[in-house]
Amino acid sequence: MRKRWILTATVILALAAGAGGLARGEQEQPTPIADADLGLSKGSVFEVPSPPVPAVNEADPGDLPPVARAFPDAPPRVPHAVADFLPITRRENWCVDCHALDWTAPQEDEPTPIPESHYRDLRAAPETVGDEVAGARWVCVSCHLPVTAAPPLVASSFGD
Repeated sequence: MRKRWILTATVILALAAGAGGLARGEQEQPTPIADADLGLSKGSVFEVPSPPVPAVNEADPGDLPPVARAFPDAPPRVPHAVADFLPITRRENWCVDCHALDWTAPQEDEPTPIPESHYRDLRAAPETVGDEVAGARWVCVSCHLPVTAAPPLVASSFGD
């Protein structure tokens, strides 16, 4: 009998608490936040700004001199168009076809040779210089970017 009384009292209290919450919820409607007020930027979260697309360098290989580096030990930037040489696949890399010539010293008006460091497999045998470009260095555009007319995001004091 006592268990039945406790169970009944619990059900009545739960129903009363739920009904009170519903009545309060009907009276106090939350005001929605406008999408322009969400986040840190002052504008709609649904507006996606489109940055201007910088002009791409359309020069042919050999037309322009090498580009100055942005900071010490920076990978050299590509001074010619690369659209015709992409995509770089496992079987085809036109960059290597042109730049991997066997030179003891670069000749004038010849492509910049791939450095010896790119022929070392840094994981398997870092002391050994291989016959082919190491797999980790195969996709040149991972580090060597083509030149565009994009303004710098951060000012550089290198060379000053």
